[in-house]
Amino acid sequence: MRGGVASELSIKESDLNSRIRTIDQNLKNSKNLEQDTEDLKVVVDKMNSLLFDRYERAINISFFYEFEDKADVVISNISQLPAPDPIYAEKGPRKLDLHSTLVYNITLSGSFSNVLRFFYELDRAEPLIRVADFQVSRNKLEEVDARLRVLVMAEKD
Repeated sequence: MRGGVASELSIKESDLNSRIRTIDQNLKNSKNLEQDTEDLKVVVDKMNSLLFDRYERAINISFFYEFEDKADVVISNISQLPAPDPIYAEKGPRKLDLHSTLVYNITLSGSFSNVLRFFYELDRAEPLIRVADFQVSRNKLEEVDARLRVLVMAEKD
């Protein structure tokens, strides 16, 4: 009977030693946990400040017009679509849980290099922007027309 108790205690000791090692490892890993949490909060706050608000259409559209002078292009139309991009929507394959997307159709014209500069300015912009697709066609000898479909990260409705 004593051998059975010793064997059972040996198993319990092994389990307890394993738990102690796990606790020690967790203790090491949590050394800077408070600072890491604060750093992550700063990153999340920064990201949230970059999100567009679906209901601030005038501000959102004005944001794109700011690039008109920087890139030396002429924007002839900007429209904000009423629904998020289907890929990122509720039942889409890349559903976003915490955020949404705003879709903009933008039509502009300018020299080819200036249209590329417009793309570059969008890429450098603070908000999270992605040019989903675009078409470029020549309208005059030195100018092109471009149609873009742009996705912007937005606050969840």
